[in-house]
Amino acid sequence: MLGTGVIAGVAGTALYETDDRFRHVIFAIQRSGISTSIGVRVAADYKWTLSKKYSSKEEEIKAKKECDQRCAERVLIGLQKLGGIYVKLGQHISAMAYILPFEWTSTLSALQDRCDPSSPEDIEALFLSDYGHSIDEIFEEFDWKPIGVASLAQVHKARLRPDVNGVRLGNDGWVAVKLQHPRLDEFCKVDLGTVSFIMGYIKKAFPDFGFDWILQEMKESLPQELNFVHEASNAQQVAQNFAQERAQNQTSLVIPDIVWAQRRIMFMEFIEGARIDDLAYMKEHDIDPSTVSTELTEIFSKMMFLHGFLHCDPHPGNVLIRPAKDPKSKYNFDLVLLDHGLYRILTEELRTDYAHLWTSLIRGDEDGIRKYSLRVGCRPEAHRLFASLLTGREWETIESADLSSNRTDIEVQRVSGRAKNFLLKVADILARLPRVVLLLLKTSDLLRCLDETLRDSVTKHMTYIIMGRYCAEAVWLDAKKSLFDSIATYGISWNVLKQLFTAWWEYRSLEFGLWAYQARMSNWERLVRWKLVQA
Repeated sequence: MLGTGVIAGVAGTALYETDDRFRHVIFAIQRSGISTSIGVRVAADYKWTLSKKYSSKEEEIKAKKECDQRCAERVLIGLQKLGGIYVKLGQHISAMAYILPFEWTSTLSALQDRCDPSSPEDIEALFLSDYGHSIDEIFEEFDWKPIGVASLAQVHKARLRPDVNGVRLGNDGWVAVKLQHPRLDEFCKVDLGTVSFIMGYIKKAFPDFGFDWILQEMKESLPQELNFVHEASNAQQVAQNFAQERAQNQTSLVIPDIVWAQRRIMFMEFIEGARIDDLAYMKEHDIDPSTVSTELTEIFSKMMFLHGFLHCDPHPGNVLIRPAKDPKSKYNFDLVLLDHGLYRILTEELRTDYAHLWTSLIRGDEDGIRKYSLRVGCRPEAHRLFASLLTGREWETIESADLSSNRTDIEVQRVSGRAKNFLLKVADILARLPRVVLLLLKTSDLLRCLDETLRDSVTKHMTYIIMGRYCAEAVWLDAKKSLFDSIATYGISWNVLKQLFTAWWEYRSLEFGLWAYQARMSNWERLVRWKLVQA
């Protein structure tokens, strides 16, 4: 018996060291075991905590918070150990501060900027398998220390060798080399299957659990994010959408040129810059953060409401700022948009409905909010809660058409508290929304956080004014197209002309009102700053 065990052990070790398929099976079992064990322990901890009887409400709240913290720490350790899509899942959860308990979001926020890089050996093997050449054959210089590491990929600075004609591609040969973590291919399907199993288990243990949509969104988005050819195509499309404005110096947006792309490796133009939330860098280069926020809002408003082609992951690490390279530039800075893996195409119907919804939110028009919330996928009776999720504001603020007012810390706490008090209703809203609308919510929330980081107290009102102008334009263009189509089909009539004039007048009235308010507040801002300088 002992001899048989020794032989089996030796044979297993030999297979593990020499057979890739056998090693893959062992790794997959280990990873599934770790994640399943954590999922079961978390579910059991919550089941035990929530089923206990407590002597007071305060004791129950304390026990629940302690359970939240224990479970979040267990999950964090597991996600860091497993890496890859598990880190991506944790990042999704940590970004839901307006819904989930503080213990969860604060604990998992450690995953936002702390991802382990792939080893040099794995990177070299990736180039040989996917490109057919070693790194030394492709590059004159290659910095092995990554300039950025994310859950799915990492980026290195390198200098390409000249081609056969002596021409250097990129910025005199300097490129940013984006590499997918090589082991993702091996475990992606297994990991998604395991997460799906855990979500199903939690759903059975807690029938009201309404966050399985996170997994569905990951299943839809991951194949696109893991294909750099798709990312290159997105980058080229968004560059084309802004090409005319760029040529006329009407935008500060810069999209790095794509030099070459395969599924797991991409070379792009290397651009120096700092993260958009680096206020010290802006001060050093005499760049006004509030103006930066205004320009970022304009860029994303055009994507949402006019182009219908939206970058859905504008977190601070994906937007760089640098001093403007062109002296004729609109501002004294450029905004460099990175990571084009996650985009969504908004249908014309959704784009205009979303513009109508935001116009109604800005006006405090409850009937319009109810109508267009329904049209984008929210149940009509949940329109007030949905409006708060979209804007991050209390219903009383929205109803009074006061979105341009400053959002105080007290209001932020109240909105977050109400969302958590109505957790099941929020989960139900999110579960019913189309996936693309969920990404619109996520994008709006990321932009709102950036805006609050960049804007001073004098200019907090500007974001919704800028958005409102583009919403008004989108609504007008939709009405004009519809009425012109009607004229082409049925001919011109007094009624159609009246509708056309009414739509134009509503657009111009709203646009002029927003423009006048923006101009007045900009002058007030300059006056306040002048007084501060004089003081």
